[in-house]
Amino acid sequence: MTWLWFIGGLVVLILGGELLVRNASALALKANVPPLLVGLTIVAMGTSAPELFASLQASWNGDGAIAVGNVLGSNVANLGLALGLTVLVRTVHVQWSELRIHWWVMILASVIFMLEAWDLTLGAWDGGFLLLGASLYLGGQIMLARRHAQQGQAQDPAVEDLMDEAGDASKSYALLALLLTVGCVALYWGSDVFVTSAKQIAMDWGVSTHVVGVTVVAFGTSVPEIAASLTAALRGNSALSIGNLVGSNILNLFLVLGATASSAPLAVSEVVPAHDMWWMLGAALLLAPMILLTKGKLGRGAGVVYIAVYVAYVWLVVLHG
Repeated sequence: MTWLWFIGGLVVLILGGELLVRNASALALKANVPPLLVGLTIVAMGTSAPELFASLQASWNGDGAIAVGNVLGSNVANLGLALGLTVLVRTVHVQWSELRIHWWVMILASVIFMLEAWDLTLGAWDGGFLLLGASLYLGGQIMLARRHAQQGQAQDPAVEDLMDEAGDASKSYALLALLLTVGCVALYWGSDVFVTSAKQIAMDWGVSTHVVGVTVVAFGTSVPEIAASLTAALRGNSALSIGNLVGSNILNLFLVLGATASSAPLAVSEVVPAHDMWWMLGAALLLAPMILLTKGKLGRGAGVVYIAVYVAYVWLVVLHG
């Protein structure tokens, strides 16, 4: 029965995130907010909504292990599982020059988190610093896109594809506000059921909540990223496929952990600095040589390597207990 509640909570959580993003973006467009701004903020953050609410709920419940483990596990899953599956299905073509800055920001975000978590706690100051990183990253994205537009360059196809996920701005303000409210309620209720069930699963399995956080919870909240990346790759939009995963990893650290730590202090499990954070950093570092060695063509070989990394990570997490 616990697993039914867990899966049900996850479904509601994901659907709530979808409702929130679509109707928040539609409201912004209806209020004449530029589509570029909507695409690079509200829509781009959409796949991180489940991680955000699940981590916030865990924090409010006093379980920092699930909150932190969810982000760490999701970041490893985004590259190890989501990217691995994506390039197994279809070869992804990547321009390193377009991804380089985002990769460096992902590495920087990972290192900042590692330094902050070294003392086994994340407080309000740590959270505030991470949120500052999120603001600088998103602001830089918007400034760069506007500069390209002023120079007469075509809009980034990735932004155009992001806007496909925006809601229908022709709906009335009242209806959009209602649907937005329903999405928020679904996110809150779904995350509550999801996290509570995860803690029960940990008790049933006789393992720590950290283990469940970096495996079961992290996999569940990574489902939107996996689906978005696979869909983009199948449509032939390689830039969005990879960019979605790297961007999600950045926002998971800067935005999700930043907001969570700012709302309440988080106790970090001792296994994080000893084990998990290194796997997260390693998976991120591996992306650069993988792209450079394959000359920007990530195929089945890269997929096998990344899935092997993810399987090894999960196995060692369970082994450490």
